[in-house]
Amino acid sequence: MTGPLRLAFVFICFAAVTACGGGGGGGSSTGAPAGSTPVQVMDFSFKPRDISLSAGKVVFFLVNSGPAAHDLVIADATGKSVARSSLVQSGDTSTFTVDNLPAGKYVFFCDVPGHRAAGMEGTLTVT
Repeated sequence: MTGPLRLAFVFICFAAVTACGGGGGGGSSTGAPAGSTPVQVMDFSFKPRDISLSAGKVVFFLVNSGPAAHDLVIADATGKSVARSSLVQSGDTSTFTVDNLPAGKYVFFCDVPGHRAAGMEGTLTVT
């Protein structure tokens, strides 16, 4: 198998395995804490791209399945950053907690130079 074909095969296998994991908060074989929202970060996207949560304390479980480091920044409607995760290295996971996220519409994105411009952003609706 050649390099690009092998990489595509590995990605498809990883996607199939993670799709079978628990989502929505009950913890899973990937180590996601109970009640957390799993978010896969990869080059150059988030999965899921649209997230809806209840106001208050929110916990994200970031899984970096791409070859580059990524973070997750949450910004309000004015563009002001309200929360920022640590940088998650390739192959690593991280738990990112926001203690008191008010109801509203937010954008989340990767703040690594060039990643947001490449399309690495999503929407967060907090009710």
